[in-house]
Amino acid sequence: MLRELIQGRSPDVICLTVTQAGLLPDCGHLIESDSDFGYPFIKGRRKVLLWSSLPCNDVSIHDNLGFPSDRIVSGVTGGVRFVGVCIPWRAAHVSGGRNDRQIWEDHLLYLDALKELLSEVMSQDPLIVTGDFNQWIPKARQPKYAYEKLKEVLSLGLELHTAGPLGPDGDQLIDHLVTTPDLQVKNLEVLAKKTVEGMNLSDHYGICAEIQTI
Repeated sequence: MLRELIQGRSPDVICLTVTQAGLLPDCGHLIESDSDFGYPFIKGRRKVLLWSSLPCNDVSIHDNLGFPSDRIVSGVTGGVRFVGVCIPWRAAHVSGGRNDRQIWEDHLLYLDALKELLSEVMSQDPLIVTGDFNQWIPKARQPKYAYEKLKEVLSLGLELHTAGPLGPDGDQLIDHLVTTPDLQVKNLEVLAKKTVEGMNLSDHYGICAEIQTI
């Protein structure tokens, strides 16, 4: 069901998190994060998948920047640089996985590495950053120090298009769409977690949008 819903929109680019490639179209070009994200191995599962109908270049998983747990991919397709993220949730590796972190530790380390990466690349091409940010915007229940760290990343000159209660039930999102100002986002739609019949599709809302250069 989820595969048909995704592909039925005939997207040019897809970013999925905590997922498997079987949901993506058979044809196209795939960038995938490494399989070792510090938890028990599940065959075919990845923290981030980035798919494009067009070829991709300058592809990277940025293992040189200290991102925790293989949770980032990027590449340039159609003249736009896409960065797919899966920022660790607050308790990543605190009581599961490697059991070697404090609360919010991996999340904050990831944001530091993301700020470094985006500072380097955002002047090179039009830029889209999307995926699971694991924070509400504006601030809700997360601690102020975590929210302020995320705001540091966004303050690089990026535009956030998914702030506020955009969910079908008035919920805030933790999955976001961020771009450089040279891109225009139109017809942004938040996709429900369930079908109209009540079938569960995901525990996150989806995002669909038309994006073009200005």
